[in-house]
Amino acid sequence: MFQSANTIQFAFVVGAVFLSWLILANARFIGERLNIIDHPDGLRKVHERATPLVAGFGILLPFFAWIAATLAAKAAWDTRALLVALVCGLGATLIGYADDQSSTSPSSRLLSILLFSVIALVLDPGLVPASISLAGLGPLPLPFWFAVPLVTIALAGLVNAVNMADGQNGVVIGMVVIWTACIVITTNGAVSAMAQTLLITSLTVFVFNLAGLAFLGDSGTYGLGFVVGLLAIWAHNGFGVPVQTVCVWFFFPVLDCLRLIVKRVRRHRLPFGADRDHFHHHLQGRLGQTLSLVAYLGVTAATSVGSAIDPKIAPFCLISLVAFYFTVILPGREADTDELELGRDQRVELHLVEDATAPLVEHRRRTNE
Repeated sequence: MFQSANTIQFAFVVGAVFLSWLILANARFIGERLNIIDHPDGLRKVHERATPLVAGFGILLPFFAWIAATLAAKAAWDTRALLVALVCGLGATLIGYADDQSSTSPSSRLLSILLFSVIALVLDPGLVPASISLAGLGPLPLPFWFAVPLVTIALAGLVNAVNMADGQNGVVIGMVVIWTACIVITTNGAVSAMAQTLLITSLTVFVFNLAGLAFLGDSGTYGLGFVVGLLAIWAHNGFGVPVQTVCVWFFFPVLDCLRLIVKRVRRHRLPFGADRDHFHHHLQGRLGQTLSLVAYLGVTAATSVGSAIDPKIAPFCLISLVAFYFTVILPGREADTDELELGRDQRVELHLVEDATAPLVEHRRRTNE
């Protein structure tokens, strides 16, 4: 599977998979030691039991270890790309980890991600595109003063979009599997090798996450969002992957993030607050938990892989994705909208009132019997 594969590289990958399994097999122990356990609250967090937030570590720590080992072995690849992914990807992961331990402000996380985006551009100027590649239209030249903030904002935006999409087991990790598979198809060298390693560790962790044994946490969404963003930029800049194709890959999380920010700001709410108005919530309401995941990942895979193989169909994929997205979003139930309008304090109060009536209902039922 690996281009220019050799025995040492194969051993590195096997070691990464083993480390990934080892982390997930000891997920609860690690979560308790690091104080990153997610407890259900009966409102937004409706999972059944306290769950360790270590799935991201299970993907990223083996990935970073693989990069370090590859750099030490002096593989004949672009070492700058490997170094940027290691340093800045690890930095983004630690930003999320800090939030998992004790909630940090959205503004501080955003500024930190922007900082690591700038560091990435300094370490590898190849991340700054000289032009935008458009399928069927050729390259569109970009001035340096415009390209730098564009890449910086795009990286930070993708990280936040991926973080906001992490509300259902299997969604984000499933998309990472799809995205890295597309990058493997469209690139080679160090970028392809990184994507392949990330793909393998993500598949390993996917099973644990799908079973609800470990959640990604912000450490996972921030680290994965940043690293995948870097890989996508290298795919565009170095291998001519058109912008339309990249837009197809990240369509659902990015559009949903933009919609929610606009909607929350219009209603005088925090733009990065938590609620149950995300695309995957609406899809769950229509199809149920299992079918919604199949539909989400199935549509993403079909359009992403298709546009990666043949960029000419990317515009048609985008039209299909827009139609599917708004078919799910627009006919939302009024009851759901009313619930989402409630402030957090109001929802807690309502929850307590409902709990208080439970004994009375039980007493009346027994009396009737």
